Amino acid sequence: MSERREAGTPPSSERGPSGPAAQPPRAENVSERREAGTPPSSEYLEDFVAAGVYDADAPNAAAWLELLDFLVDEVGASIPEIVHACEHGGEFSLGAFRTLSAGRDRFTLSEAVTQAAIDADFALQLWRSAGFPEPRSFERRFGPADVEMFRLFEMLAGFVQRELVLQLARTMGEAVSRIADAEVALLRSNIEAPLAVSNRYVDVARTYMQVAAELFPRVAEALDTLHRHHLLAIGRRYSEVGAPTSALNVVQLAVGFADLAGFTGLSSQLDVSDLALMIARFEATTGDVVTSAGASVVKRIGDAVMYVSNAPGVGCALSLDLIEACAAAGLPKLRVGLAFGDVMVRQGDFYGPTVNLAARLVAAAEPGTALTDRQLYERLVRVRLGYTFAPVGRLTLAGFSETVEAYQLLRS
Repeated sequence: MSERREAGTPPSSERGPSGPAAQPPRAENVSERREAGTPPSSEYLEDFVAAGVYDADAPNAAAWLELLDFLVDEVGASIPEIVHACEHGGEFSLGAFRTLSAGRDRFTLSEAVTQAAIDADFALQLWRSAGFPEPRSFERRFGPADVEMFRLFEMLAGFVQRELVLQLARTMGEAVSRIADAEVALLRSNIEAPLAVSNRYVDVARTYMQVAAELFPRVAEALDTLHRHHLLAIGRRYSEVGAPTSALNVVQLAVGFADLAGFTGLSSQLDVSDLALMIARFEATTGDVVTSAGASVVKRIGDAVMYVSNAPGVGCALSLDLIEACAAAGLPKLRVGLAFGDVMVRQGDFYGPTVNLAARLVAAAEPGTALTDRQLYERLVRVRLGYTFAPVGRLTLAGFSETVEAYQLLRS
């Protein structure tokens, strides 16, 4: 991202996250001027050349000059700001970044801490836990919203230990970082790439600004809505089974892992676009099946998905549904490992022997099959809900000192 490129050449799509932009494109674009035989011109031309951000001999000089003019005239950027953006691969996203940062660069960390009336060391720990490096003492990277965020965490520390608040900040930071990564990748692939290849640089920058100004604020509202729905759904997951409370939040759950057999070899044979389509189809298929069953997707790990349900019977039926749905979607054969028992739920993740057993069972399963253990078999063997169990024998699983008696789930 920091490599300096020849002035006047387009930024590579791999130069780092490009932000968003605004307002409809101009009626007259570079190609129209070129067709009319109009040479590239700008009242700032000498300044751009002197700053080293423009090369009149570059093949894309006209499009590049139009972008530089746009950054000065419509974004309001100074020449030093443009130079800095060029040095860090942020020409397209400069306007969007200014939009996202508006009003949020008023305070240094020390000043924000004072405003929030929070301990400075605790504030720095929160910032790091959220996934950000320590800012330099003179950097003004904080605004009123950051002050309110620090006050919220200080308020939480009045109810639970500070270490637990830091754990929550860490979980929130990781979750939001993943969302932001997905947003940036979506924009880069579907807006920047097709426009930049035809030298429509100003259109990229304008669109990014529009997204930053009009869409991203509504994303925050959508996150609040989804957060409330998930709080209700997870609360019901505990209350519907009368789960007792404990200091470690241990509950009984069915835990499943499902992965695509032979994915590593297959991924090396597919081109990137085909691989992306297959992953998208896998995620959509498994996500729909899991949520339709009333279960929850915990996380995705490459070609695998982890899910939980408070009902062991649902976990069994769901495991077979996943195998059948992936086959119907034309995906490689799925294999599944399922276990039921005590699970510690902590910071949005799940831990304990039950989780480890499910993870080992999926590794032992043949493609197109689902394995579970004796405990689940004994619990449900007399239940007739569309599935049955077939003994597989005792398996030697990594991390388990004794062999595990395994059963294959089958349709009845």
